[in-house]
Amino acid sequence: INASNDDYKIMRKRIVQCVLSTDMTLHNKQYQFLKTRINTFNIHKGENVEKVFEGVDSVTKFTIQQEFLNVMIHAADVSNPTKPLDIYLVWAQKVVDEFFIQGDKERELGMKISFLCDRNTVSLPQSQLGFIEGVVQPMYNMIVEFFPELEYATNNINVNREYFKKEKAKEDEEKAAKEMIVEKH
Repeated sequence: INASNDDYKIMRKRIVQCVLSTDMTLHNKQYQFLKTRINTFNIHKGENVEKVFEGVDSVTKFTIQQEFLNVMIHAADVSNPTKPLDIYLVWAQKVVDEFFIQGDKERELGMKISFLCDRNTVSLPQSQLGFIEGVVQPMYNMIVEFFPELEYATNNINVNREYFKKEKAKEDEEKAAKEMIVEKH
């Protein structure tokens, strides 16, 4: 890198913070960061965004910039539901497969099976609906208030949510039909 030692340290610090920000335990903090600024500065569809940085000193500006970087890296990390359905389905299945491999290993070792990792109880449609409605959609709705040009992402989220609602309804119908067959015997 062709940067001064001080610039290198600053870049490294920012990158490390961004990587650490992908920890899901920080999701609510990041969501609240956006929500607070939207409410405080009356941000809507890109209007008033500049007010976030008005009248702040350089240290505060650096901190706010870092928080936005953290939010955007985290948003990218959870962005599968923002993709077109055909791409999202491939990656959703890969994630669920990875979780199930972890759950299988935990079962084999006699450990408690982690959340969303039990192939015997977790369904793809239900897990994705929970992920979309509880994590991704609320976060992206906030992000689009700052960056309205990203609205295509929320449009994809809506399409994908509807797809998984239909898939969940099909699963529920199949489960109910199986239960009726068991009751008859």
